[in-house]
Amino acid sequence: MEKSLTQYQGALSSEVRIQLTDLIQAVALANIGKRTNVKKLCAIAIELLDNAQRYCSNGNIRFEWQLQGDLLVVRIENQAAERDAQRMLESIQAVNRMGPEELVEAFRSQLTNGKFGEKGGAGLGFLDIARKSKGPISADIAPLPGGDYWCRSEVSTNLA
Repeated sequence: MEKSLTQYQGALSSEVRIQLTDLIQAVALANIGKRTNVKKLCAIAIELLDNAQRYCSNGNIRFEWQLQGDLLVVRIENQAAERDAQRMLESIQAVNRMGPEELVEAFRSQLTNGKFGEKGGAGLGFLDIARKSKGPISADIAPLPGGDYWCRSEVSTNLA
């Protein structure tokens, strides 16, 4: 497979998220075809975009969907309040410590407990991403002037 890079940097609204979703699906079909579960791969990007839209403090993101041979890398960067940035990092660290069976059980538990956070999140996003990508999620945060934090989350998935 050839290399492919799709990038977006700017405001993230529901309309932009829908357009990005359509673009990602078209890029995936054109570059991956029927080799793998395209819907599942697109769902990873959609979940990252949804999280960014929900928690982004300034409304802007940087998004990348990159195919490199048999590797798909989905990356998103945004600003968030310190509390949200810390929670993202802790959630990703917790998910990365879980094995496949633990991920399934934690996902099932979150679905049935009915608890939602103050911004609507139930904690399912990163659990679902980890289940679908079958690999670790990486994340970084760093303080910015003014009190917000820069956040980056990245998912790499082997397509082979």
